[in-house]
Amino acid sequence: MQKILFLDDDEKFQNVVAEVLRLEHYEVDLASNAADGLDLFKKNTYDLIISDIKMDEIDGLQFLQIIRKLDEQAKVILLTGSQAEEDELRGLELHVNDFIKKPVTIRILLTRIDRVLNKNKFARQIHVLESASQSIKVDTKAKKVYKNGELAELTMLEYDLLVYFLRNKNIALSRQQMIKDVWRIADFTMEPRSVDTHIKNLRAKLSISCIYSIRGVGYEWSE
Repeated sequence: MQKILFLDDDEKFQNVVAEVLRLEHYEVDLASNAADGLDLFKKNTYDLIISDIKMDEIDGLQFLQIIRKLDEQAKVILLTGSQAEEDELRGLELHVNDFIKKPVTIRILLTRIDRVLNKNKFARQIHVLESASQSIKVDTKAKKVYKNGELAELTMLEYDLLVYFLRNKNIALSRQQMIKDVWRIADFTMEPRSVDTHIKNLRAKLSISCIYSIRGVGYEWSE
């Protein structure tokens, strides 16, 4: 679950947006000022920071300047009700990922958030997937799997199943969902228990110890 830090001193607006984000399966921490936001940022890891510009004492631009000193790669969206060009220019200088002017509809806001969070989604998909705890690396472009640095021999279905787990770590996956996403067929055309056999083979070939059975659901790659 992707985690967002949301700063805004408009409590009503903040609570509405936060509720929608949680319904969209984001984890959200709230702060009404930069000091509290900075404290949360130091204690937690966030996939995205959303901050209003106009706040008392330390504004959103000053907050972003501090964040950039702590983490140059942090993804940040700035919100503002101002039409001042200087604010937007300053945000661009600080490499803000997006700059959204209020008022904004929830639908547009969600779309812009998704775009920032998944901007490099395709690049990530063709990059190397890995599991440090299991000493597994997958070159998804060459479709090759390495265990302890050595090339492993998998069937194409086993390869697809491994990639699916690595892209969905720490998520409970039902057998029905795996049949749909990996086998790409309707679940009623295949016996769900046959998934167990393929996972057993995958575990054995790569000595995987982090695929856990979840009774009544399916499996989870927990790492």
